[in-house]
Amino acid sequence: MNSLSHAKILIVEDDDTVRQTLADILELNGYQAVMAKNGTEGLAAAKSESPTVIITDVAMPGLNGFELLEAFRADPDLRTVPIIVVSASIDRAATRRGMELGAADFITKPFTENEVLLSVAARLEKLELLKELDAFAHTVAHDLKNPLGTLCGRLYLLGAKLGQADAAALQRDLREAQNSANRLNEIIEELLVLTGVRRQTVSPAPLDMRAIVAEATDRLEELLGRQSARINQAETWPVAFGHAPWIIEIWVNFISNAAKYGGASPQITLGGETSADGRFARFWAQDQGPGLDAAAQQKMFVPFASISTVRADGHGLGLSIVRRIAEKLGGTVGVDSRPGAGARFWFELPTEAKPRSGAPFLFAP
Repeated sequence: MNSLSHAKILIVEDDDTVRQTLADILELNGYQAVMAKNGTEGLAAAKSESPTVIITDVAMPGLNGFELLEAFRADPDLRTVPIIVVSASIDRAATRRGMELGAADFITKPFTENEVLLSVAARLEKLELLKELDAFAHTVAHDLKNPLGTLCGRLYLLGAKLGQADAAALQRDLREAQNSANRLNEIIEELLVLTGVRRQTVSPAPLDMRAIVAEATDRLEELLGRQSARINQAETWPVAFGHAPWIIEIWVNFISNAAKYGGASPQITLGGETSADGRFARFWAQDQGPGLDAAAQQKMFVPFASISTVRADGHGLGLSIVRRIAEKLGGTVGVDSRPGAGARFWFELPTEAKPRSGAPFLFAP
């Protein structure tokens, strides 16, 4: 599971000091830096490393920055990678040429740490938005289409059978129509949550995890009763920082999955612990179901990926929301499982509010 918050950034710069400075700025802020000394090396590195964003100088031996842009745009695998141009001086004509070749942003030397990080963050945010638009189109085209088709079909049958079929047949069609309508409503609600998580800015605060879990289980009372699910939860919960309404959504997703796929009369265990270094708290929902093999686990948190081959009626949207929430709050998510041994879905959150960054780094050649 790759997160854009740990994106791979390719730096193409012939000046050793500038190149290393950019790498230090990026790596100290959680990014992975790949370095190339000139345009020719940069093109080769881009093809082999598949970077998320590229930062390039203009004046370099071999391929210069503009020639490198042309080469990137001619390559089907690289043409969509955002490119930030860093140069000592870029006049209006050079800026226009760079934009025509597809440059996403320009940074003038000397630069500050903040300028570099803001430019990279903006490029990553745009990439994430484009991914969400594609995912939304996928959801509308596939996940909404199936229950909508079932709903329309059952309503048509109800109309055709009205006054002719027996009560049992009508009840069956009505029940299927209601299930499909509920499914549509769930997917729409999840899409709204996902949109809210992307757009909303929150300030993480200490979480009352016992109250949060209670709210989640209250929302799932009908499902838990129908599945004869039993929940065992921790006596005490570790301290963590987050946004309570979003954490409720994570628990709702994890607990409902455990209730649906945890076997007959599922036994669900909820718990949490602090990491050895004290920086994160991990929370989990453990079921005693059939478990997941390695291939299935790889599909779990991929945004909008269909997991119907693993979860009989799952569409993957809920787990993509869980991933987005955890990452936006500075944490992560995962699953531990093996066939025949149940599954433990977990999320981690910081144990303290994110500290403010220090003074901006200033580079001057």
